Amino acid sequence: MFCAHCGQPLPTPPGRFCAHCGKTTAAEGASDGPRLPPEVSRAAASAAEATRRAAEHTAHAVQNVLEDPRLRGRLPGRSLALLGAGLVALAILLTLLPFFSGIGWVWSVLMLAGSVLIGARELRAAGRILPTPLVRAAQVAEHPHFLPLFTLLTFVHAFMVLSLGFIPLLWLLAALVLGYDQRHALRPLLASPGTPAQQRLGRWVLVGALVCVTSMWLLTWGYSGGGFLGGFQPYHVREMQMDGFTRNYVDHYEFRYDSMVNYMPPYATSGRARPFSALVVLALGALVVLTRARPFEFSRYPWLLPALAGGITLWAVLGLVSRPGPWLFLAGALIIDVAVARGFRRATAT
Repeated sequence: MFCAHCGQPLPTPPGRFCAHCGKTTAAEGASDGPRLPPEVSRAAASAAEATRRAAEHTAHAVQNVLEDPRLRGRLPGRSLALLGAGLVALAILLTLLPFFSGIGWVWSVLMLAGSVLIGARELRAAGRILPTPLVRAAQVAEHPHFLPLFTLLTFVHAFMVLSLGFIPLLWLLAALVLGYDQRHALRPLLASPGTPAQQRLGRWVLVGALVCVTSMWLLTWGYSGGGFLGGFQPYHVREMQMDGFTRNYVDHYEFRYDSMVNYMPPYATSGRARPFSALVVLALGALVVLTRARPFEFSRYPWLLPALAGGITLWAVLGLVSRPGPWLFLAGALIIDVAVARGFRRATAT
């Protein structure tokens, strides 16, 4: 057990005051933090246990597939990162076809460039001879934070396009492959459980983030469509020709533009359709990771968590309409704000 104020270990059982800083221990000062009712705590514990078992079974199945020697033997250098980057590139290139929707041209260019850089890096590591431009690209991708950041962006876009379809399946597979490949890189970051106060902060931020992403995915944020797209359609044209004392009529069809054709009925949209929604999901993921990281990893940036939480809340306030989705998202953002504010006040007080 650790002191909630200074983070130093406490004896068992802990006393009323910490021997290092002199403040009340977590057992005495725990009443300052928010507590859940017993019924809610039991339901949350049961749901967490069921989720943990399902996650373990899923992780075991994914491990069996990705560690299959037949699959790894076909990959250059047995690299799963190369496979994940290839899936991302395939998902982006297929959106060039007219019957597939994509993630926007800006994100498409960034993710495709990242896939090329990772592919060059992995091929170079496997001993393949590459042209000089690709060698320089591989050197850029060798930064230790490049592949974890690319993996996080892949998870974000997998959530943004999550639905029934072939392209969402490719994004989901790419996220699973890259996440499995980067599990060892993320494990040292989350290895320390932290003090009880930090654990409480991480739990509340996780709850708020889950509320936010659930509202963005499942609930209605507005409606789009409900207008005419316009288009060309054939029109009957009769031309009269005078030949002496006779009149001749020639009938034919020609295509003309009509703004009142191709009506698109209104359809419900989710929070993922709002501008900058991908950046908001990325900020939510960053908050979850940072609040579960080791205390000394980000101690040099004390304003990072409040800045991320404030940006998410501002995005939520600017999108408030009379729909359930934005209001539930705002509730999750406020949960994060309260937890981050308590943690920031506690950190600045010590």
